[in-house]
Amino acid sequence: MKVEKVQIKTAGSHIGVSDCVVGKGLKKGSHSAMPDIDTDFASDRRQEIKEYLEKRYNVRGKQRVFSAGTFSTLKLKAVLKDVARVHRIPVNLVNYITAIFEDDNMGWTELFKLAAVNKKVRKFILDYPEVIEEIRTLMGQPRSASIHASAIIVTPDEKDGEPAECFDFLPIRKMDGLLVSEFDGYQVESIGLLKEDVLATKELSKLSAVLDIVNKTYNKDYTIESITENEISDAKTYSLLSAGYTQNVFQFASRGITRFIMDVGPDCIEDLIAINALYRPATLEIGATEDYIRYKRGEVAPVYNFGTYEATKNTFGIMTYQEQYMQIVHTLGGFDLGKTDYLRKAIGKKNAELMATLKDDFIKGAIASGCPDYEANEIWHKIEVAGKYSFNRSHAAAYALTAFTGAWLKANYPTAFYTVALQWAEDKEIPLLMSEMELCSEAKIVAPDINVSDIAFYTDYNSNEIFWSLTRIKMLGPKAVNFIMDERRKHGNFTSIENFIHRIFKYKLKKYQYWDDPDNEDEATRIPVNSLHVRHLILSGCFDRVEKIRSINERFHIMEKAAVELGLEKNANDFYRQFYEVDHFWSMQQINIAGIGSIDYRRIYDNSPAKDKIRGKASYMTLRDALVFENEGKRIAVCATVAEVEEMSYKDKSTGEKKQFCKLKLQQNNDLIELVCWNDFYLENKETLSGLKNKIIIITTVIKYSDYTGCNALNTYKTSFIHSI
Repeated sequence: MKVEKVQIKTAGSHIGVSDCVVGKGLKKGSHSAMPDIDTDFASDRRQEIKEYLEKRYNVRGKQRVFSAGTFSTLKLKAVLKDVARVHRIPVNLVNYITAIFEDDNMGWTELFKLAAVNKKVRKFILDYPEVIEEIRTLMGQPRSASIHASAIIVTPDEKDGEPAECFDFLPIRKMDGLLVSEFDGYQVESIGLLKEDVLATKELSKLSAVLDIVNKTYNKDYTIESITENEISDAKTYSLLSAGYTQNVFQFASRGITRFIMDVGPDCIEDLIAINALYRPATLEIGATEDYIRYKRGEVAPVYNFGTYEATKNTFGIMTYQEQYMQIVHTLGGFDLGKTDYLRKAIGKKNAELMATLKDDFIKGAIASGCPDYEANEIWHKIEVAGKYSFNRSHAAAYALTAFTGAWLKANYPTAFYTVALQWAEDKEIPLLMSEMELCSEAKIVAPDINVSDIAFYTDYNSNEIFWSLTRIKMLGPKAVNFIMDERRKHGNFTSIENFIHRIFKYKLKKYQYWDDPDNEDEATRIPVNSLHVRHLILSGCFDRVEKIRSINERFHIMEKAAVELGLEKNANDFYRQFYEVDHFWSMQQINIAGIGSIDYRRIYDNSPAKDKIRGKASYMTLRDALVFENEGKRIAVCATVAEVEEMSYKDKSTGEKKQFCKLKLQQNNDLIELVCWNDFYLENKETLSGLKNKIIIITTVIKYSDYTGCNALNTYKTSFIHSI
């Protein structure tokens, strides 16, 4: 067998290492099947890897590299619609029946199970038996062919001692200019060819961006490799994770796993690897995560089965990784490497039949090694159960090291980390990032500034200020922002709102005469900035520093100046004039338009008539305090903005009755929490609740921990009080 080492380096940055086995077969007693090569690369450099493989192996005029094909198959809904169309069955009837199917992957058996409890489906089957008979043979058949998103195949250089290329091993077609196999990935493996999954992950691109900033700004020379080799014991990083500051840390950002991390209190990389592998649905269901927490804290001493200590000592006796099972059957059960690989294959493919064929051999081998027969059976039972959810340690370790790198950068260079995190974040992720930033770093978000802000988030690393991006202001697209920035670069900072308007609209304002002709004849008319853009820039706070305003409501005066310079009508700002003295109105305008701003909710609550009605029934609390686990069970009053309203329903377990309720997402500046309005309260206040989006409310609730989200949530009770501002 020929093994070719592929080491990929591009622009001085090591981005991948892979062993490509391109031989003709496998030796007896070695792997039971060709191994997968799954490698993650930075999302913006994946194409380089594909080009490298082609350059490396497509030599001497031979084609050896191509993509794997993939096939979509006919599912029940699709095949039923197709066959019914041939039999001219009314479309509305077919759509009605298929809408009853809850699962798109329903099979033949599930169809008849549904018919047993659903009269409509049963009647359809009895009325159209020929349709049902025909779909039975069509279900699961290939429907269309496409290109696999990541699988690349490299064929051997020779076949039977003769030079060969890909066409000599399997049928190939050309699709969208690419060579693609007529076989799918599984079939390619079955004939002994190598399949390599060239995967892309944006996390590596984000880490590279943070490292570039850190190295340039702080004159360092860090790489992912140097951090994971030299900084792996950094206590500051583990403290950050243990405190729950996991936003934008790879694989660790969800509420549930954050809670698990806080309970574990990791202090070494082994903990992070175990956390990554253990936080899976099946392990949560059997309580393996709770066992790990107890063992880690020293509340309970771990118990190791006979002969399993060396394999499971890093996970306190909990069988977690596939490699652990392989080590146990090899050292305790006496399996050779070939048979051990059969176990890996059985676990990886969830093949219960293959697992069953290995049981007797393991029991005999374990007993021969001195293990009592009852304990040998117990160990095998654990392997069978754990094999259903096990995770590759190698995979978990790679992910944990990637996560550690991000957490280390957050702990030691937070401003650079959060700058990149914000640039890559979706709108819904930004409040959580900003909330965490305030709690665990010196970095701070500031409102956009017309003389500082950029297309992306711009950071002043001397003051640790991250200036809000101009393109995140509503209506302001890249063209308008680029036009403004070009003017700023060419002629310097803007000195006032009047100066800004004169320079941006210099060829359009009829009240001023400019004698310098535009370089481009179309420039006088094609200006991508308009009066609405100016209003949004003002309301977002872009001119606060330039105009030296002292309070947020003075933005109204800037709008008045702008209206005069733009030649707008005198009543152009009448709507805003009526709210001049309402501070939170201007904050809400900034939040709605730019996504940034701060509202004094406690001040709104104190000045509201609702305060006297609530007095003695509930005490005011901020959302940030409501998220603290120790406050569970308290009855509180909150004042917050309703960010989302979602109406839902559930089936009452005792009566079977369908009941309605709704969920509100409440926001206090950068803090978010879920409010569940249960059926009794919802029905009484349905009209009010349905129209609350983007409004400020005051409501009395009780704090309850949510197993679903892994954090505290707010719940209404029957006599909850609600008041809309």
